[in-house]
Amino acid sequence: MTTQTFFLPKGRATNDVGFTWNLGTGVVQAESATFYLNDFAGALYWMIVASTGNFEDENYFSFVMTLPFTGDESFAGIYELRDGLTFTHGHWIPAPPGFDGLRTVTADSAILNIIKYDAGSDIVEGTFEAVFKTDGYRLNPKGTFNLKRVRGLEAG
Repeated sequence: MTTQTFFLPKGRATNDVGFTWNLGTGVVQAESATFYLNDFAGALYWMIVASTGNFEDENYFSFVMTLPFTGDESFAGIYELRDGLTFTHGHWIPAPPGFDGLRTVTADSAILNIIKYDAGSDIVEGTFEAVFKTDGYRLNPKGTFNLKRVRGLEAG
């Protein structure tokens, strides 16, 4: 069993630069996308979070990627799950009255390609691909992103 902790920004933490994915039915533009460095229990992780929808309209849909921080200079590269990458999909589900429902599933395989990270401008550019087939899921998102690091969200 694997546990994961996610901190989802309240409201829209939109990054104006861009995050898209394709599930085989056309390109989807994220409504909210965030890239930041997170300190969780003394360990630093890069976080990339992108979503569409919301809980009020019962259409929330997201992808979350985390990667252990090894330094700004060494960030560019190709990462897989065996390298410490986590890749999770979350979506709204019906819940009892008074609650919001969220189901998450971890990718069975994933590749994150950080093409470029400019520490001076805080811009990261990359691509990703994942396969979700556990528990009846059949998702194979492929996408691109070009995001500016949001420092106000960083812990620590």
